[in-house]
Amino acid sequence: MRTTFGLMPGGMGPRCTRGPSDRYRDDLQAVVDQLRGELDRAQQMVGGASSSREDPGRSVLEGQLASAAARAEDALSQLREREQELRTALARTTTLEAEMAELRLRPEAAEVARWRQEAEAAVRWQQEAAEATRWR
Repeated sequence: MRTTFGLMPGGMGPRCTRGPSDRYRDDLQAVVDQLRGELDRAQQMVGGASSSREDPGRSVLEGQLASAAARAEDALSQLREREQELRTALARTTTLEAEMAELRLRPEAAEVARWRQEAEAAVRWQQEAAEATRWR
């Protein structure tokens, strides 16, 4: 799925749908789960042995699995942190875009001053016209 961002109906705040980063995170979580499962099975197999001296190969494999699982969990944790940073940045960007759009709708001070002058001139013209018709 592709991620889309924007405001929810009524300008309630950002919305998003699942996208590539969610899929990557889910895939990484599956790898972590698989490595944890393999580590648990290896530990159960080694559980029957009284020490690693009886089968050093299993102990090495267990250590490698534990290390791989720890690295995968660290990568997943970093991905989640980065994802949160991106979501925070997106929310801020969405807020700024809304503020910019609102500011574009507001007339600039110079434009307001020009409108005021035109209105005052129209009032003066109307008053002058009214006075001129009274003298006739």
